[in-house]
Amino acid sequence: MQLSVQTAHHARIDYELAGIGYRILAFMIDVLIQGALGILISFIALPFFALMSRGGTGNTFLLIILFVFIPLYHLLCELFMGRSVGKVALGLRIVRLDGKKISFWDTLLRWVFRIVDITICSGVVAMIAIIVSRNARRIGDIAAGTTVVREKSQTTLSDLTRYAAPEAYAVVFPQANLLSDQDIAIVKEVVSEVRQRMEYKLLEPLARKIKSITGIVTDMDNLTFVTTILKDHHHLTKE
Repeated sequence: MQLSVQTAHHARIDYELAGIGYRILAFMIDVLIQGALGILISFIALPFFALMSRGGTGNTFLLIILFVFIPLYHLLCELFMGRSVGKVALGLRIVRLDGKKISFWDTLLRWVFRIVDITICSGVVAMIAIIVSRNARRIGDIAAGTTVVREKSQTTLSDLTRYAAPEAYAVVFPQANLLSDQDIAIVKEVVSEVRQRMEYKLLEPLARKIKSITGIVTDMDNLTFVTTILKDHHHLTKE
């Protein structure tokens, strides 16, 4: 199944929805990781908790770590990585249906409703919701306005170096430094989609948005302008 999302730059990007099989497999990988973390924490902290247990508090602290920290696994992963390790392993990504960046509250909603979707009902509610809902969403996704998609083929070396500028490169638009890493990631995604689909009209709203952020005025065609911005940004921000 395909999902079409309009980005913040008013360009539509097509994604492949993650089927229930992929999401279950990602969940199983995460369960294994959570179990391994629990065992690791227990062994590392065992001497400390054994010492504290003489005062009757060691077991309590161990239970707090295992039953509070471990359940926070998904929340922490999505806050700091944007997705869980299981999703990373399978090339799955969480996106908002309106194309906006996922906020802290979106992540928190997904985590809170995970208790209903997965924890309490052993995932049955989540599976039913994904199967019957539009855009394959569990209750947490519906509440947060998100879904899970499969990423396209892995980035190749040519993709990484496509916009790399030579050492002697002369920056055309210093204002490119005003764009955030998130902005540049979206620009690259749109340009990649444009090249694949040969729909260069998608560059018009993207170029207009970049100009509004940076204040750049130029007569360059949209493709040349956007690729120049990418090269300038890469040159200005490289270490």
